[in-house]
Amino acid sequence: MKATIVIPSYWGRSSKEPLNLADEVYDHPTPTDEQGTLERALNSFEILKNQDFNIAIIGVSTNPEFEGAMERKLRSILDKFNSKYRIALICKSDAQKFRSHLSSVGKEKLAELISLGGYSNVRNMCLIAAKLLNSDVAILFDDDEIFEDPDYVDKALEFIGREYQGRFVGGIAGYYVRPDGNYLISYAPDWRSSEWDGAAAMNEAFRIIGEEPRLKPTPFAFGGNMVIHRRLFESIPFDPNIKRGEDIDYLVNCRMFGHDFLLDNALWIKHLPPKGRSPSWLGFRQNVLRFVYMREKLLAQRRKEGLVHVPIETLDPYPGRFLRDDLHDRIYKTSVLMGLDYLSHGDLEGFHESMRNIEFGRYQAIPKTNPFEWYLEYQNRWSELMSFLSQDTELSSYAKRKLQ
Repeated sequence: MKATIVIPSYWGRSSKEPLNLADEVYDHPTPTDEQGTLERALNSFEILKNQDFNIAIIGVSTNPEFEGAMERKLRSILDKFNSKYRIALICKSDAQKFRSHLSSVGKEKLAELISLGGYSNVRNMCLIAAKLLNSDVAILFDDDEIFEDPDYVDKALEFIGREYQGRFVGGIAGYYVRPDGNYLISYAPDWRSSEWDGAAAMNEAFRIIGEEPRLKPTPFAFGGNMVIHRRLFESIPFDPNIKRGEDIDYLVNCRMFGHDFLLDNALWIKHLPPKGRSPSWLGFRQNVLRFVYMREKLLAQRRKEGLVHVPIETLDPYPGRFLRDDLHDRIYKTSVLMGLDYLSHGDLEGFHESMRNIEFGRYQAIPKTNPFEWYLEYQNRWSELMSFLSQDTELSSYAKRKLQ
């Protein structure tokens, strides 16, 4: 099977510049005045025994004003690897090319699906890149990771696209090994997050990683270690309304269409994320937006032919714990505790923004339209886009020319 390893690389404003709320929010974008982690990630590819893959780098900037600086930085990094691997770089200018071409042939509604703003749109661009490069399998990887298992590619392709226990395997979820060598999160109890306690819920869920059998249904997935067959990515997109946690939401979307992601407890990568620069209130706000929207979409499900109803309890313990009736109570209490901590340090801005997270949860995070019906309409357009790309030679030729 033909595979493409797709790597989003996120870049933000200079380390000397303060937080700008006009910027797109990502966990830890590389400042444009730093070298970042992409080169380290690509160096780790040397360990892989199976080198039969393409690589697509998706360049993402948090603000259009330094798109050019980011692209120059990425090209300088990739120049060191073009003689070793077939690498395509896709940035905003390429996304514009895709949109323009679609519009020129009367596909304006499909052109709207092309974006590099937000995690889900970026992941969808990963799937589009795999499609344009005529790949059977998209392997999603992140630039703050490294390979340490020489057999990773062979493991990733071992079950994907085949039958397992009588069912087609369209999605495989691997897992992260953290800097300390463990797949569980190391954390100390903190009164500020005692009403949220996301790490404890995640660790409870992650315990299935160490259990048999090797392949098993899972309520969670890691966006930087997902293997998706074309039968899945040609029909099911990431939901652009999800601000964070797009990986788990994608798993739920797949379940709605009758496809289980299977956790492979032999498929691991090392995750070495740099320290983030965003304040804690902003990170929590992204979680507020994420879980409120996801809960509303699940509650809005209606029985429809060809779809499978996904009960919230089947997502326990994570993310299910944050999709229950007490979600808004958790948001309220956690926002107050975070605000009190900011206030105790004399940070009035942090206090006010923490209090605003209560408002976000109650009002701004609630979708204005039915999120379930909206996603079904989006999914229908996505399938149409993938069908168009199967027949279109101009964009596929364009993407293949970008392979160095």
